[in-house]
Amino acid sequence: MARDPVCGMEVNPREDNYSTEYQGEVYRFCSTSCKEGFEKNPTEYARAMPVDHSSEEHEGHFGGCCGGGMGRGWMGYIHLAMMILFLLLLLLYR
Repeated sequence: MARDPVCGMEVNPREDNYSTEYQGEVYRFCSTSCKEGFEKNPTEYARAMPVDHSSEEHEGHFGGCCGGGMGRGWMGYIHLAMMILFLLLLLLYR
């Protein structure tokens, strides 16, 4: 699976409905609006260097950058808030 660089949604590369090439790399998108957003400002979304997903450095904190563990964006905050709530409840009802 590929990841839409604008919204982060997983995209099936076999269903190549929305894609564009930038600096020799093909980027795939979930919708026309994400594709147009990328094309307006590709430097904001394009990676300076491709991530080597097989390297240990890729893993980082909380499971890496590609949707594992805490996640990115607002989902990461929701996950963190749920963990804090769980710990508080655990302490209260101990």
